[in-house]
Amino acid sequence: MTYLILARDGTSQIVLKRDSEDAAEKKARELKEMGWFEVEVREDKTRPAAAAPPADRPPTLQ
Repeated sequence: MTYLILARDGTSQIVLKRDSEDAAEKKARELKEMGWFEVEVREDKTRPAAAAPPADRPPTLQ
């Protein structure tokens, strides 16, 4: 399970990922100590993207 840490400061918002709830809680505490606010830990509910079906033509490099 992946956990997201969301936090804001005066001008920006960040979203960090951690693999365990303990690690996410630890990072959230660190962010609060650094002055970030609206710090929140959530479970990542998104599912991994499925493999794309093969295309009719080969991909191009850009």
